[in-house]
Amino acid sequence: MAEEIGGADAAAELRTCVVLGGSGCIGRALVGRLLKLGNWYVRVVGSTENPQLLPLESRLRRAFSGGRASYFQADVRRKDQIIRAIEGASVVFYTGHVDSFLDDFHSCYTIIVQGTKNIIDACRECKVKQLIYNSSADVVFHGLRDIRNGNESMPQSDQFKDLITDLKAQSESLILSANDIDGLLTCVLRPCNVFGPGEKDLLPSLLSLAQSSWAKFIIGSAHNLSDFTFVDNVAHAHICAEESLSSRMASVGGKVFFITNMEPVKFWEFASLLLEGLGYGRYSYQLLPFIIDSYDIICCWKVTTDTVSNLLK
Repeated sequence: MAEEIGGADAAAELRTCVVLGGSGCIGRALVGRLLKLGNWYVRVVGSTENPQLLPLESRLRRAFSGGRASYFQADVRRKDQIIRAIEGASVVFYTGHVDSFLDDFHSCYTIIVQGTKNIIDACRECKVKQLIYNSSADVVFHGLRDIRNGNESMPQSDQFKDLITDLKAQSESLILSANDIDGLLTCVLRPCNVFGPGEKDLLPSLLSLAQSSWAKFIIGSAHNLSDFTFVDNVAHAHICAEESLSSRMASVGGKVFFITNMEPVKFWEFASLLLEGLGYGRYSYQLLPFIIDSYDIICCWKVTTDTVSNLLK
């Protein structure tokens, strides 16, 4: 609202930004941070007819009523709808997520890859200056070897863990190849294991495990480290990317950046702390693989089949 940014004179200097995927976890956090900064008109773009506000989103509710924010329904598979949503904006944050078509290749492809093509084309037509894409650190991980102190010089994997990651990698390539064409500057952010309010991937999967019989088991040494990223830090990274692109820093345009809390922790320790906070217990049994010879690691567990069956009861 005007009083938050210094009155009518300041309001006249506001720029317009668009958050595509604004109803997702990262999108909501980013919208909140943009409104708090006070120098943006924010267009929130989602796939539903009306914005579905959470109880804690009072700032966004006030912004809608006060004209500091507006909501657009758009399907990224429809370029005309994207153009309607982004026309007149100087920057587009694409935080889109897919959580309804995980087993449908055609839907995933048309939303993630074809949708990205449509967004790039729409940005060019509307003379948008900056496009910032939220991807995933998973695009460089293939599960065959550990990544220690990985950096942006790592190539994309040639063996992805799931369909969504594969398609996100394709979208990354499209975004990066569009940099500095028709005045559009682009960059890609790769957060790792995002957690926080509204997150619908990491915590729900841990809850599903905790509520199953398999919650008693941990497979492996339990010493594997992983990076986790609080959603507000991801939102902050988007703001930093926009500021850097605005200053036309050569080190940002057309580049990718890993985003983490910079505090690697043991995965199962982190998961256990989350679940304990929700009233669930820690795992009770550890299943360890052993080496058959110097070349082959066979997944044989140090418990018998009968033991596992009894533990699952």
